[in-house]
Amino acid sequence: MNYFALTPQDAWFFRDGRPYNHGESNQADVESLFPPPARTLTGALRAALARANGWDGKRGGWPCNVTEAFGDGPSNLGQLQFAGPFLIRQTTADQGEALWPLPRHLLGRIESDKWTPKAFLHPAEQPTETDCGRRRLPEIPRSVAEREGLKPAESSWVTLAGLNDILAGRLPAANTIFKPADLWRAEARIGLKRDATTKTVGEGDLYSPTYVRLCRGISLGVGFSGLPAGMNNLPGLFPLGGESRLAQAGPWPGNPLPNVPAAKSFQADMNGKVRFIAVLLTPGRFDTGQPLVEDVELLSACIGKPLLIGGWDSLKHQPLPLEPFVPAGSVWFFEAAADRLPGVLELHGRWIGQHTAHGFGQIAIGVWPFTNNAHPKP
Repeated sequence: MNYFALTPQDAWFFRDGRPYNHGESNQADVESLFPPPARTLTGALRAALARANGWDGKRGGWPCNVTEAFGDGPSNLGQLQFAGPFLIRQTTADQGEALWPLPRHLLGRIESDKWTPKAFLHPAEQPTETDCGRRRLPEIPRSVAEREGLKPAESSWVTLAGLNDILAGRLPAANTIFKPADLWRAEARIGLKRDATTKTVGEGDLYSPTYVRLCRGISLGVGFSGLPAGMNNLPGLFPLGGESRLAQAGPWPGNPLPNVPAAKSFQADMNGKVRFIAVLLTPGRFDTGQPLVEDVELLSACIGKPLLIGGWDSLKHQPLPLEPFVPAGSVWFFEAAADRLPGVLELHGRWIGQHTAHGFGQIAIGVWPFTNNAHPKP
């Protein structure tokens, strides 16, 4: 997998699935999505790769060799497999550090103007009847002394070091967690459409989008593999998002994936069962609303509100239907026979569910958090 850091040359705009057409009534305060959906990125990256390999940018399809390599539509990506998106934060290290959406089973509170991790949610000992059957709903362990005011850090991001701690069942340090305002800012603008002939404006010509401007030292990270030998790689500049704003692309030498805990970290209980969590690194689309892992039992989950993600079919020149996706940072608690552990650990970093070639549904495997939330580091 080759990773790239994408840096905007101006503010970016990524629309959601709602109509945003001239003359419609919903032209005020239209906010940009960030990070953009994977299909938005893969469409722009494939178009950039196609231009770098002989496509003239005109309608009518790509050259045959380009189509074979990069696919012929939103459901066929040719030989490419994408990863991300994630964020890259520049540090004193040359390559910087990767950030991922914060897993939702981590709770904390604001202390000294900083959200500080305090506890993990943990499956209850007794099941409860739910619409999904009998489930051990997440709860705060009784061993946590200060339970009042604990809640998830909505929309926050965690560094790779912090995510490694979480997957190992340990509380991450507060300085590994960043809220969105630390990473990007909303930038409201006013636009006015003017008739090219009369130089006048009419009703419905005023619009006010809200762009995204990344903070200094923050880039958008993506990865892809499957580029055939002899074909040109991603160009240094290519259009991305609304109004074809430019993104500067540079190879990123880091590895954004967290470490999978050692097999000895998963201790079998008296019934020969091992417990593990699956953390969704990128939004996932599942037929049943949850990932299906062979020969394991789902006990509980911490899941965010569904995301409605569509896209654009550039061949048919029409939008793709909106589909519900489970948001990144969602966590599932599983239990499996001890002899299934090697197969479970092989799922770490894999993509499961639908539309996986775009990068949707990448998961990380970790241990259940320790109930005392204070397991010492090795």
